[in-house]
Amino acid sequence: MSEKKEQMLFSNMFGSVSDQRVVYFRKKGWFSGGSREDVPLRHVTSVRFENTRSIIGGIVFVLIGLLTIIFVVGIIPLAIGILLLWGSPTVLVNTTGTDLSAAKGWPWQRGDAEKFVEALRKQLFKE
Repeated sequence: MSEKKEQMLFSNMFGSVSDQRVVYFRKKGWFSGGSREDVPLRHVTSVRFENTRSIIGGIVFVLIGLLTIIFVVGIIPLAIGILLLWGSPTVLVNTTGTDLSAAKGWPWQRGDAEKFVEALRKQLFKE
């Protein structure tokens, strides 16, 4: 018997999707790479995209940054506050037997997150 060769369909910094499996990074954050998960497509139950924002934290950091902007140090909390208000793209993958696995990216990686979710959905719900 001949086995069907796996065909890679999509790949970016959030993970890879083939016709047989998905590879993604569980618990990935801004400063952590997360752990690699390699799951057959039949074990993936859902995938979704969220843009998570921290409004209160962002406002606090922006205010601290504005109050201390006369010192060069004020730029750092101001930048952090802007990033928190901008929001982080988050990809949530749910598999059988595990809880939701989240992978967060930097705010400017929103397009990559949406493309990864769309590619995985195409494979999960193809007719």
